Amino acid sequence: MNSPKQGPYRTKMRDHMLEIANRIISTEGLAAVQARRVAQEAGCAVGTLYNVFGGLDFLIIEANACTLDALGDDLARANETTIAASMRDRLMALALAYLDFASMRDKAWRAVFEHQMSPGAEVPSWYRDRQGKLFGLVETVLEDAVANPTLRASNARALFSAVHGIVAISLDSKLGDFDYSETERQVRFIVGSIASGLTRPAQ
Repeated sequence: MNSPKQGPYRTKMRDHMLEIANRIISTEGLAAVQARRVAQEAGCAVGTLYNVFGGLDFLIIEANACTLDALGDDLARANETTIAASMRDRLMALALAYLDFASMRDKAWRAVFEHQMSPGAEVPSWYRDRQGKLFGLVETVLEDAVANPTLRASNARALFSAVHGIVAISLDSKLGDFDYSETERQVRFIVGSIASGLTRPAQ
């Protein structure tokens, strides 16, 4: 048998365990991802998982990165189809694409926000960069309305937080049963209000 330290074996095992983790998250949720279960399904020892990923946290980070990539692809498509539209319409397209993704891939989407690193472990910088690319799409749309790059980055995160909050509360049924149409109405309201504020002439 090849050693886990050898390239081909390590790569194959990494991909296999990542596929298993993504499947478990998508069908059962983050809480169901356990090192022993992933290793058992992959046909290897638990130690192999730690050898390949450095720990369960980092396997989950890799799985969540796959979700971020999928979300980024959806948001990029929404942005591309409205590239010539107004800022309001472009922001609306991004927000509604986010709602669609969260509602259709609920468990995987939740895992991105539910996962907490173990004490002493840090989120890799490359993962933060992956998150930053999503905010970058919003920042690009805000360029004409917010000239200061620091303020633009802050506004992009505030806008994301507002939309995310509406979507999360709705999907969690915190204020009643989830109703897509009502959630969409709320998203349109908040994004429209923010866009109007950004384009209103200074007094």
